[in-house]
Amino acid sequence: MKSKILAIAVAAGTVVAGSLFSAPAHAQLTANQDVDVEINVPEVLFLRTFQTISLDISEAELGGVTTGGVGQDYNNPALTDGTTTIDQTSPFAALSAGTITKNVAELYAVWSNNPGGATITLTASTPGLTSAGGATATIANVTNTGTDPTTAIGLQTPYVGGADIEFDLSTATEAGLYNGGIINVSVATP
Repeated sequence: MKSKILAIAVAAGTVVAGSLFSAPAHAQLTANQDVDVEINVPEVLFLRTFQTISLDISEAELGGVTTGGVGQDYNNPALTDGTTTIDQTSPFAALSAGTITKNVAELYAVWSNNPGGATITLTASTPGLTSAGGATATIANVTNTGTDPTTAIGLQTPYVGGADIEFDLSTATEAGLYNGGIINVSVATP
């Protein structure tokens, strides 16, 4: 029995000693490294306008000589002996001056991520307007009221601009709606 106990003790000692000397040390090892990230965003351009501009010309813009559509005055000289000619100068001074300008505060919105901004051009591509009876009016000039952006506009908040539109009503001989004119809004990036 002594030899059995001795054999068990030797075997147990071998196992304990083996685990002490053969077990590797478990030190915690870590490594980290920064990784660069890139994305490539495409250049985009988006233009929004109104489909139709519908403007009213007021009596005041025609010269302010009428109220409720009616006006009157006396000739100068006010007396005729039957041979005096009547003054044929139009009381509608605005028409005699050439054009009537109407402002459109916001005509277009532009979104763009081009770093050089954008150039916005307004032109009267079809300047003629016609009434139902055949009278005509003309878009004499269109002016962009905004200043072209020179840096990236961005894709969240647009660049908004308007226009001053000059109308020549010298041949607009009748009241009513005149249509058919077209203004082109063009946006270009550098």
